[in-house]
Amino acid sequence: MLRFHRTGLPRADRAAAVALAAVTAAAALVSCTSHAGVRDGGPAPTLSPPVRASPLWPQYEPPVPPSAGEPSPTYRQYEAVPSVAVPADGLRAVSVPDLLDKDPNVPKLVRAALTDCPGAQCGLRKPVFRELTGDGLDELVVAFDEPNASLTLVQVYRASGGTVRPILITWGQLGITGETFGHDLVITSTGRDGRFTTRYRWNGTVMAAVAPHDEPAGPTAGPGAGSGHSAAPQTRTPR
Repeated sequence: MLRFHRTGLPRADRAAAVALAAVTAAAALVSCTSHAGVRDGGPAPTLSPPVRASPLWPQYEPPVPPSAGEPSPTYRQYEAVPSVAVPADGLRAVSVPDLLDKDPNVPKLVRAALTDCPGAQCGLRKPVFRELTGDGLDELVVAFDEPNASLTLVQVYRASGGTVRPILITWGQLGITGETFGHDLVITSTGRDGRFTTRYRWNGTVMAAVAPHDEPAGPTAGPGAGSGHSAAPQTRTPR
């Protein structure tokens, strides 16, 4: 009499099942191999070397910018305007054409163009008064368009000790615009070369260009006695 295990088949049946499973697996392996096979994909593609940078001036070494803690560059004070005294009413009472004509800092081409003022061909814009130095007094902002040279001159004048002196002289492409943020002056020039924006801040001597990392995070600037010392106060010079 055969004896069965409680949890399985008889030994003979189990042996037959194992054999059948082995035969089935072998048949499946042969079938997969016959279908997959090994195919010739042709010659391997030619590999190209990676593109590398080719410096234009391999021997040139750019200058090292001054690190924090080193002395900042100083700025030349512009010449005072001779023969122009500050009236009791301040800069608002000064004749702007007369001021530009007597200012030794103004180029000859602007002085020559002043002969059209007043008149329809006069390139002198309406003067603007803004407080830019933190001393409580308004500075005079003058813009003069010179179409023949395709340039616009912007000058900022400050009254001090009875004299008038420029604290900013800058040129831009014809049609230059500006705005103030607190005590800062932002000049924007747009033309064929693109759009250029420069921020100027009083440093105690002139309105100096402020580097991007020195600009305030918000829309308004800090006190007028800020010390932006990162670029020359005059950005363009007419020929």
